[in-house]
Parts: sequence; structure tokens; C-alpha cells
Amino acid sequence: MKVFSFLFIGLIVFISCNKRELPQLNDGTETVESGAVYVVHSMIYVEDDPWTTSNIYVIKGTGDTIWVYGSGYGDFVDVCNDCNDNNYYLGKKFHGTGPATEDVKAVDSIITNIFGLQRDSVLLQFIVPHYHNDHINNEFIDAFHSAFAYPLRSDEKIWIHINDAYGAICNEPCCGTEPCPDKKNKYYGVPYLPSWEKKYTDLFTNMGEADDPCNKIIKTFTSVSGNWHITKALAVADGGHTDGTVNLENEKLQLRIAGTKSKKQCPLPEGWRMISVHGNVTGDDNSPGE
Repeated sequence: MKVFSFLFIGLIVFISCNKRELPQLNDGTETVESGAVYVVHSMIYVEDDPWTTSNIYVIKGTGDTIWVYGSGYGDFVDVCNDCNDNNYYLGKKFHGTGPATEDVKAVDSIITNIFGLQRDSVLLQFIVPHYHNDHINNEFIDAFHSAFAYPLRSDEKIWIHINDAYGAICNEPCCGTEPCPDKKNKYYGVPYLPSWEKKYTDLFTNMGEADDPCNKIIKTFTSVSGNWHITKALAVADGGHTDGTVNLENEKLQLRIAGTKSKKQCPLPEGWRMISVHGNVTGDDNSPGE
């Protein structure tokens, strides 16, 4: 009987130690800097369990300019084979809490209720952390204009590093390269369904040079929280995520918003805080995400 008890206890311990601990993920909207910087979490589930979030940062610029860094999971709700690119890349166990209009509804609430701006006067400026479909997609951009009546202005832009410019808008799974889907493929995870509309691909504006070193400042913009620098992240050859991944850095806030979570990072100044495009910005989590 004692032998059985020891075996039973041992089995319970084995199961407990080998069961993956579910991430404690923050959902909804969080404050990064009151009145100036907020984050909207776009959630993804594996079956019924929260898996990770793709984060959408909303930064109040000067005047009526709003800077948006990240795009969430787009129209990713019910599992399907041919209605979204997320299931194509990730498999049938995954689903999101979209559609994109739900993410944009939260962003719109920040813009109109917290920042106090009128939609018809807002200039949207989007920044692409890197070219994967959980950080840039047509449905997210479109929702601002088709569902929430933001004007499509001639000076609205989607800022992207030149190294990720092709993959972001190639409109094919893995940009038509094989094998696909395969994480070893350079273009694994690029957006393609729904396809980009030309009026939005026309907004893409390249930044930087192909050989930009880590931490190089490639663009600066002003905001109510001080100047933000868009800086180059590590290249793939140096352990980075994509060759066009970019970070946001604010010297006044001593804050880096990293364009990737799971890969190596450029050196961070002493005393600075780093948050990322996946997972929690306050508290810890063990969620995946790239």
C-alpha cells in the first residue's frame, strides 16, 4: 500500500512539473504613461486557453497626430482554413478575440475619450514593429476608415523599415516561397489574407538603410511625452527576429518598446525599462510571442 501511495504521489508531482503553466495575461487597455501612451492588448487563444497578446501602442503626438505602433491579430475570430492568415500559419487550435474592429474600437476610445480628439481631425501615423501579420495587416488599417470614419488623408503613412517593406505587402503566403508554412522560411507569417487594398499599400513609407546597425536612430517624432526615436533592432544574422524589426525609444521616459519579445535585443541603457509588442507591460508573464 505504501508503494502504491509513493507511486501515486510521484505521478502527481510529475504531471504538475510537466504541465505548462498558463500565462497570466493582462487583457484590454493598459496605461503606459497617463495621458500620453496606452496599450491595447489583442488576445490569442490556443483552444480555450490564453496564449499571448499582440500589443498595439497608442501615442499622442503633437496637435492632432496619433502614432500607432503594432496592429493586433486582425480578423481572427473563428477557426477556419481560408478566411484568415493566422490559422494558415499557426494551425487550427488557435483563435483570436477579434475582429479588427474590436481592437480599433479600443484604440478609438483612447483617441476620442482620453486624448479628447475628434476623429475627423486626426492624422494617423502607423509604425510597423516588424512585417508579421500580428503586427501589420490590412483589416486593422481599414477598420479606422471603413468602420470608424477616420479620414484617409494624403499625409497618413505606414512607416516600415526598408528591409521588411516587401514582406509586409507581398500578398501571398510566405511571399510565394517554399516550403510554406515553415518557420525557417524568411517570409513565414507575412500578412496576405485578406489581401492589401492599394489605397493602403500606397501609405507605406520606407525608413532606414539595408545595413543599419543595431540601435541606429532612423526616425524621430515629437509627442506630449517627449521625443520618440524609431531605432533599428538586431539583424537576423546577429540573433534578431527580422532584418527590418524596429524599436521605439523615449529618453525622457527612459523606455524602450521592443519590436520583438523572444529574440536577442540591442544593448539597453542602464536604468531603462523595456516592454514589448507581446505580453504584459505591467507584471510578469510567461507567454510566447515573437
